[in-house]
Amino acid sequence: MATGGGSSTDEAESEKVVIEQRLLKLDEVFVYKIPAMKTADGFFAADWNLATPLATCSLIVNRRDDSLCINIMADRPKANAPPGATESYLFAQSIIQVKSAKSSHKLEHWVEPVVDSSRYFAMRIRDSRSGREAFIGIGFRERNDATNFRMTMEDYVAA
Repeated sequence: MATGGGSSTDEAESEKVVIEQRLLKLDEVFVYKIPAMKTADGFFAADWNLATPLATCSLIVNRRDDSLCINIMADRPKANAPPGATESYLFAQSIIQVKSAKSSHKLEHWVEPVVDSSRYFAMRIRDSRSGREAFIGIGFRERNDATNFRMTMEDYVAA
């Protein structure tokens, strides 16, 4: 029996529900501009000038369908607002896809622990406009925060 007006495939695609779930929010993460990897052994946090981070931000990890979105959020003064008012903006983002048919990469392609510390990671970010990719360093003051970050990513891969 014809339904008229469109195929059921078109209707299913237009009504696709995107499920987003917040997995982790950390109020403090240090962001570093990092040099290129010197050896095949990996990144070393000791090379990052840890005393002077590029920014101190917050980190939000969301699962969106089959993707894991790591959002680094920074604060800036809010325009046309009282003194001291701030607003959050997206400082950097990494969208991880290890479960999709489009990706053959492992988690370490996007987030790689450093060799010399359990609190620092090199994270691949991508400019959505140009498509260029780069690594930034992220680090946590507390080892528990770093462990929670690592476990959140491992849970995503295992799910």
